[in-house]
Amino acid sequence: MVDVRENESIDELILGGLKIIQKTGGFRFSLDAVLLAHFATVKKGYKVIDLGTGTGVIPLILTTRALELNITGVEIQEEVAQRAKRSLALNQLKNIKIITADLRNLGEEHLGHYDLVISNPPYLTLNQGKISPSEEIALSRHEIKCSLEDLIRSAQKLIKNQGRFALIHRAERLAEIIAYLKVYKLEPKRIRLIHPYLAEAANLVLIEVIKGAKPGLTVHTPLVIYNGDGTYTKEILDYYDGGETCGN
Repeated sequence: MVDVRENESIDELILGGLKIIQKTGGFRFSLDAVLLAHFATVKKGYKVIDLGTGTGVIPLILTTRALELNITGVEIQEEVAQRAKRSLALNQLKNIKIITADLRNLGEEHLGHYDLVISNPPYLTLNQGKISPSEEIALSRHEIKCSLEDLIRSAQKLIKNQGRFALIHRAERLAEIIAYLKVYKLEPKRIRLIHPYLAEAANLVLIEVIKGAKPGLTVHTPLVIYNGDGTYTKEILDYYDGGETCGN
């Protein structure tokens, strides 16, 4: 039996029959996490760390992508981390561990340890938009505890040489992201722009970098979320139906 509290719900991920415990009035995972989990390069036996894991949705999805993964989720909020741990118990997954920690200050045992660092970070700087009165929502949306540079600096320390770092972010911040990646000697290797509709400008971007790689960037075909009638495109539906990757 897994404890599910009065203000929580158990939601289906559809993928692999997985379920996740979420707070009814708090932050709830979005499609962004699903897209990132399918975009990142992940191979059998990889050691993976998810920075700002929230309720652990990305680690859960990654278990459907490759076998024998060793995954660590890092979450600064104790209550949210405990919710993620209960989701793991609900799904009887033992190859994922959740730690409550500040991603900027992880111990020596984590440095240079991971094949893949992955993150769906807060998109907004402190001077963008209204900060939610809910701490849980505020920390997930705004760079209160971790700036973009903090994230990239931390990722660089955690990745093995030739390891990968994958993230999703707002397309409007792409130039800033690449500038920081260059500062920390992380080479962008794959980019995919995400468009809500075919006729609309991109609002999100998926990026994967390799530590210590030579220059050479692949820009994938655009990813379109919705058909003209507002339904999901076939590619989006395929992620749920067959675990397809998001790297065309």
